[in-house]
Amino acid sequence: MEAYWIWWLAALVLVIAEISSGTFYLIAVASGLAVAGLAAYLGMAWSGQAAVAALLCLASVAWIYRWRKLHSKPHEQANLAYDIGQDVHVVHWSDERHARVSYRGAEWDAELAKNALPDAARQKWRIKEIDGSQLIVE
Repeated sequence: MEAYWIWWLAALVLVIAEISSGTFYLIAVASGLAVAGLAAYLGMAWSGQAAVAALLCLASVAWIYRWRKLHSKPHEQANLAYDIGQDVHVVHWSDERHARVSYRGAEWDAELAKNALPDAARQKWRIKEIDGSQLIVE
C-alpha cells in the first residue's frame, strides 16, 4: 500500500472518531495527516512527510487551544452558583463517601464534603460545591 493511502486512512479514522468527541482537536490532527498524505502523493521523502504532519498537527492543535481559550465563557459557569445550597436526595450509596443523588430530575454523582460525616440513613443532603459534573454535598 502506498504511503499516501496510509496517511489518508489514518486521517479518515480520526475524522470518524471526532464525530463522537466533538472537540475539533481530532479534526486538527486529521488535517495534518491528510496534508502529509498529499506530500507523500507528490513524492516527498518519509522524513519530510513526518515533518509536515508533525508541524501541521502541532500548529492546528495550538490554534484551536488558543481560540477556545479566547472564546471561553466564564459567565456560563456562574450559573452553577444557583445550585449551591439546594437539596438533593440520595438514590443509593456506592460506598460510605460516594452516592448517586437525584437533583433537577436527573441522577448525579455525589461525594461527601471533607468535613461531612457519613450517614447512610440520611436521605436529604445539601450541595456545598460542584466539581466538574460531581456534586459535593454536606
